[in-house]
Amino acid sequence: MKWNKRIKDLREDNDMTQEELATRLGISKRTLLRYESGVSEPTISVLISLSLLFNVSVDYIIGNKDTTEIEDAGLKNQIDVAIKVLENIKKEL
Repeated sequence: MKWNKRIKDLREDNDMTQEELATRLGISKRTLLRYESGVSEPTISVLISLSLLFNVSVDYIIGNKDTTEIEDAGLKNQIDVAIKVLENIKKEL
């Protein structure tokens, strides 16, 4: 399965509109639409945010795995730290 379909499926499975998900990710609805249609590829920070929001691995989102779970709790903690760093950088821009 392609990553754009996974993003759309995750959003729909969690009963979120495009606008709601875009707001949670800090991106425009148009950008999310471009991700879901496969026109644009999400940035690593968006992939990490999706992973944390939906509690799935980035590997699942990009189609490298068919299971959703994050196998290593330490990795999830590292992802949490990385997203906080990225959010701080975004605020500074």
